[in-house]
Amino acid sequence: MRAWGPTSLRGRLTWRMVLMQAVVLLAFTGAAAIPIIRLISSEQGLDDRVINDIAASVTRNAAGGLDLTPNDALKRLAANYPAFWFYAVDIDSAPVQMGNVPSGIEPMLRGLTRLNSANIADIGMGGSSVAIVRRHDSAAGPLWILTAGGPQIGAKSIVGAFANPIFVGLLFVFTVVSFLYIPVIVTRQLRGVDHIAAEADTIDVDQRGVRLSSAHVPDELHPLVRAVNSALQRLDDGMERRQRFLADAAHELRTPIAILYTRVELLPDDEQRSRLMLDVARLGNLANQLLDLQRLDANSTVFQPVNLVELAAQVTADMAPLAIAAGDDISFDAEIDTVTVAADPASLSRAIVNLIQNAVIHGGKKTAIHVAVGRDGSLRVANTGPGIAEEHRSTIFEPFNRIVPLDQGAGLGLNLVRDIVARHHGHITVGDAPGGGALFEISLPLAASRPR
Repeated sequence: MRAWGPTSLRGRLTWRMVLMQAVVLLAFTGAAAIPIIRLISSEQGLDDRVINDIAASVTRNAAGGLDLTPNDALKRLAANYPAFWFYAVDIDSAPVQMGNVPSGIEPMLRGLTRLNSANIADIGMGGSSVAIVRRHDSAAGPLWILTAGGPQIGAKSIVGAFANPIFVGLLFVFTVVSFLYIPVIVTRQLRGVDHIAAEADTIDVDQRGVRLSSAHVPDELHPLVRAVNSALQRLDDGMERRQRFLADAAHELRTPIAILYTRVELLPDDEQRSRLMLDVARLGNLANQLLDLQRLDANSTVFQPVNLVELAAQVTADMAPLAIAAGDDISFDAEIDTVTVAADPASLSRAIVNLIQNAVIHGGKKTAIHVAVGRDGSLRVANTGPGIAEEHRSTIFEPFNRIVPLDQGAGLGLNLVRDIVARHHGHITVGDAPGGGALFEISLPLAASRPR
């Protein structure tokens, strides 16, 4: 689960959680601003943001005194609020003022520079009975500003709270932290999904019985895990029924085939008898192939140290009558007397049998079949038949695949060979024999180097 596309659960959760956090922050700010502004309004009344407009309009002249140059904001303020007035002074200079400053507050003006912030009630003016004092650091230096008659604290103050740099910075920090931390949280919570995905990846036709674990996934995914495990159980049951059918069918076939082979042997020794013996041998080989399939599916192979030279020589000797009856020549040689591999003798013998029988069937008349064992654990079966075209070499190991349709066999032999070799941690290749024809080569690891 590494993707972050439009259907990514991680992406969706991250975006939704970040959005929810932003909405909660906005709602909290709005909800908190209302009572705070109401409290300030009851104590202060006036919107003290006018102090910024007043301070921006106060400049210092060449003589070092203060001058008033109203900017557009201050002009609009004076036009909208006829009762608006202010008095501004610094620590050394003469004051500047605008509007009708009440005469009753003159004693307060003399000690104005001793205040930093104050809310003054009942200043003796009917339309503007509340005034505020603020110390403000402006471009002209520190100013003490006394003002009244301006806008009251209201809805605009709430909107202004959202434009406050502190709020904007807090929203930005929360968003960045959310994008960094929420994916980590989501990834940790979904780690169980990755765990069962890895478990599911190990399930194979050769590794049946594996079930997904629900120990690491959220409770909401337990029904899905149970459903998948139930499906796997049904598949395993179906595969087991198929294995039992193959085994039963193969065992049932072997007895009549053996009887038929015995009766054919009693016939007069002529060409017809040789053909019948070859056909019966192929039929018996098909039954053995079905049993091999069952044994491989049941994973009943037992590995032990095996001398590949002795095993291949014995199989070649056992198959010699079949090859001779078909009019072929068969020979065997080995580079050394002992080549030890870890193998299941029964299944590896079946692989060699299938390769020799494949050479008998497809090599044509009077084919020379040569079986050889190399010191490196290789086993080669070559024939002088027509060979196998390069475009067909990648498909001949698939089940039920034949290059030329025949009226006997099921196309399982080479597929079984490949599976048996794979169980032995080896590999099989097909190429051209040195004298023309097909060459099948099995490469097996020697017993000392076979992977565990």
